[in-house]
Amino acid sequence: MANRRRGAALEAAILEAGWEQLLAEGYAGFTFEAIAERAKTGKAVLYRRWPDKEALLLAVLAHNGFEPPAEIPDTGSLREDVLILLRSGNRRGDHAAVLFSTFLSAYFNGELALTPAQLRAELFGDHSAALTQVIQQAVRRGELGPEPIAPRIVSLPADLLRHALIMNLGRVPDADIVDIVDTVFLPLVMADQGSQ
Repeated sequence: MANRRRGAALEAAILEAGWEQLLAEGYAGFTFEAIAERAKTGKAVLYRRWPDKEALLLAVLAHNGFEPPAEIPDTGSLREDVLILLRSGNRRGDHAAVLFSTFLSAYFNGELALTPAQLRAELFGDHSAALTQVIQQAVRRGELGPEPIAPRIVSLPADLLRHALIMNLGRVPDADIVDIVDTVFLPLVMADQGSQ
């Protein structure tokens, strides 16, 4: 007789099945019935853990790395810290753009209540908070002065990466990430600091 999965093992199997179902059938096919069948468990098991489809979706996305950065880099260099954050976000690029497109379609069809901004945050993470912390570290190290940097400049590297991920429908070449940091972000940060 096969061992019954429980606890973390069962939850991981469900979340992996949910991910496979999402990639195979899109949001329309992302149902409790289909996921339970794929995970070889009962539908009631899913409902005990997640109250609805959106809660399960968010859990599946988090399980597969679509969440804000867990650790803020602190290499001693603003440039290197921002590069690490963007490269981390870029690793989600294999599926993020396609999923974002799928979810936008579901949103406009009335199947999904999450707003596009909430979807963007779930799929691409909130790098603005991480970038703010990276800038605060640079201020503490003396790389930057204490003057606040405009929020639009702080969010710009993540915004440009997300745009490139969606336009490329996949990962962005590393040279483009370096270009975002060296050609756009750092000159704007320095100009913003100099104008205050």
